[in-house]
Amino acid sequence: MKPIFYSRSAEARASFVRDFVSQHPCRKLIYLAPRKFLGDVQRRIPSAIFLAYEDLTNSNDIFNLADDESLLVFDRPSRYKNITTDTWIRLSRAAERYQQKILVDIVPFTGEIKYLYCPLALISRTILGYQHWYSYRENNLEQLADGSIVRAHDYQVLARKLAPYCSIDYADFLGNAIQVVDCPLTAQEMSDYQELRDRLIEAAEKAGKTSISPIFTQLADWTNIRQSRYTKLRDILLQRNGQTMIYTNLQPHNRRLKKIFTTSLVRSFYDANGEEDQYDTIILFELPIVNGHLFLDILANVRPDCRIFFFKSNSGIDEELYKRMVTEYQSINDFAQRLYEEVSA
Repeated sequence: MKPIFYSRSAEARASFVRDFVSQHPCRKLIYLAPRKFLGDVQRRIPSAIFLAYEDLTNSNDIFNLADDESLLVFDRPSRYKNITTDTWIRLSRAAERYQQKILVDIVPFTGEIKYLYCPLALISRTILGYQHWYSYRENNLEQLADGSIVRAHDYQVLARKLAPYCSIDYADFLGNAIQVVDCPLTAQEMSDYQELRDRLIEAAEKAGKTSISPIFTQLADWTNIRQSRYTKLRDILLQRNGQTMIYTNLQPHNRRLKKIFTTSLVRSFYDANGEEDQYDTIILFELPIVNGHLFLDILANVRPDCRIFFFKSNSGIDEELYKRMVTEYQSINDFAQRLYEEVSA
């Protein structure tokens, strides 16, 4: 049985783990997952010992539990892709302690294709043929058995390398009907936005700060609570029937929305997922600022007939965040399609 499985379905992923255990008996089943999903997987696989990725830096449990008769499950590790963080370093070291390891995820990677290496290295660095991420990251030339020359990040080549180790049960992660809702700033809002942008940049330069991330966050937060955005949201809500869930980045924005749209259901991306299949409409009212995988968690759970709306304004920050999100999601989808074709061949 292959050690890696990709599926949008939480029950399909849990079933894969249960089947693997039945075919490869183990004395202990150690299950690693993001903290917000622990409750769900505990109900589906009650026999496991559960650990949260977020606790790896302040606990040695994952090391203390390791032995030759234990099976370690990595659940959705693709979001932990920065190999210089303490979390990934400890993940990598822990993986070396376990002889039996499997991986389940909703997508093969997050961010960019260069991060495909990170979760796969936890299972085996031989899958992609590189001992170090830095070598793989460079997208060097490779010569195939037939003599042809390709780049290391070629989707078809990567799919062929990964296919012997994995199964995937979808050909199109973004299969739902998606509509982009343009909500341009008013003339006054645009003037205020530009004034805020210039003021933030000037303050950062005076303080000698080089990171643009705080400016991005403040501009996005400001843009997300403009009246022009709320007006568009009201129009969409009036057109929709059935259950609708609105997603934002921040809890304070949720409270503001609930005051304006008193009957609406509103959540933050950071809330636990699992109920999305109850909704007829999902509204991404704010674009992900940092962690694009948080909305992937939502997309993974929606019904095939669920309508999805992405909101964006004509502000510079929204244009940039939307571009990043679409590029990431399209890259994931394109590679998943190649992988599905290769696995199914």
